[in-house]
Amino acid sequence: MMRGKRIIGSIEAERSRLWIALTIAAAAILGLVILFQGSGASTADFLALCARVPLWAYSVIALVQAAIVVLAAVRWIVLLKAVFPDGETLSLRHATAATATAAIAGQFLPIQLCTPIIRAWFARRFNIPLLRSVGTSALEQTFQLLVLVSAAVLSFLFLVPALDWRFDMILAILALLLMVVFVRFAIQLLSKILSRLADQGTSFLSTMATSVRHGLERTARLPDRILTTITTLSLLGYVLLTALNVLLLSFIADVDILPLLIAYPLVLFLMSLPVFPGGLGVVEVTWAGVLAKEGLPFDQAVEAALALRVISTLGFFLAAPFLLAGFQSQNRGAA
Repeated sequence: MMRGKRIIGSIEAERSRLWIALTIAAAAILGLVILFQGSGASTADFLALCARVPLWAYSVIALVQAAIVVLAAVRWIVLLKAVFPDGETLSLRHATAATATAAIAGQFLPIQLCTPIIRAWFARRFNIPLLRSVGTSALEQTFQLLVLVSAAVLSFLFLVPALDWRFDMILAILALLLMVVFVRFAIQLLSKILSRLADQGTSFLSTMATSVRHGLERTARLPDRILTTITTLSLLGYVLLTALNVLLLSFIADVDILPLLIAYPLVLFLMSLPVFPGGLGVVEVTWAGVLAKEGLPFDQAVEAALALRVISTLGFFLAAPFLLAGFQSQNRGAA
């Protein structure tokens, strides 16, 4: 009886979070409309910016977006095998389909909420228990947190005065290599920082810090080989995502690339917030601010930020049918 009440309570909590997320998404869309109108941006100029991207570039966007989803699916498979070596697992095709479905839902809802739920629902068809799929998805998100921290370190390296950009690039590459080699040390260090934050912060902040710390502690118990593999795959996904965004901005905005690279960790952090779907609203405002700081008139900065969202989303949906092939074949097999 008590277990049934807990399950019902958990379902009600998830339903409440869903409605909150939908409300926030609607508010973010309304905010973007107000920002667009208030900035003096022109619909014709916005469409002209979107048209700047050549047709061949959409193939590149779709391929990069597909590669990012496949990398996430590979990370999930590796963790499923590492944490539960004797349990059921998924083929890459099926794991990619589940991850792509979560990514589609993440366009409208917070990706941190969608991914564990959708993966768990999909994995149950292959006799993978709920807690196993949810737990491994949480572990994968822990590595994404580590990538975010390392990206912030790279931004700091670019801001430190140096001889020239080549020296900065060498430092950045060294930082990435150190991140991969000493990932266990990085996990333990971040866990200690979060432990102190949990002891001194507010109740909400303490709860979040404690939850992330527990995930880090579970992650630190994995073998070195798994830690290195997942960290490398996570960093590769981050590099692809960064390159894609900077490539698109180079098409639609005449600004220097280096400041965009420096600002991207902040944008990624906002995209990772578990409140906004894909950082909807806050990412556009951040990019608009960065572009305006680099010399673009504010109306053009707003147009470029919104064009970036539209073009990258369109490119993802071009790749989506191929990524979902495993889902369709699985359904036919089940029938």
